[in-house]
Amino acid sequence: MGLRDKIQGKLAKAFDNKLSDAVYSFTCERIINSGTYNRITGQYENKDALTYSGRGVLFGSYNQYEVQNLGVLATDKKATLLQNEVTAEPLINDEWITTEGRFKVIFKGQDPAKTIWKVQLRKV
Repeated sequence: MGLRDKIQGKLAKAFDNKLSDAVYSFTCERIINSGTYNRITGQYENKDALTYSGRGVLFGSYNQYEVQNLGVLATDKKATLLQNEVTAEPLINDEWITTEGRFKVIFKGQDPAKTIWKVQLRKV
């Protein structure tokens, strides 16, 4: 078992036990091809979408320094996701559906061991 597997195993265990109150599930439908626009219905038809899901510690908040100096909105939320539990890589502008509402991905990063995604979310 490598270091990455060990870290992900321990984080998954924490998500199931000690952090279970802060762990939320999410789903996302990323539109890959918007298809053709139907002027009669006002909707796009034949669109291609990628649906992915996962779970993580969502809805953490940013500190005052980040809000005042880094351009983060006070209402933005943090998400920490186990990479092996997310079915696709999150991308900027993806819209997530959660129990707390809809959120858009503003920023995403990764830890050096490539075990977690760090995501900035903004309420839609």
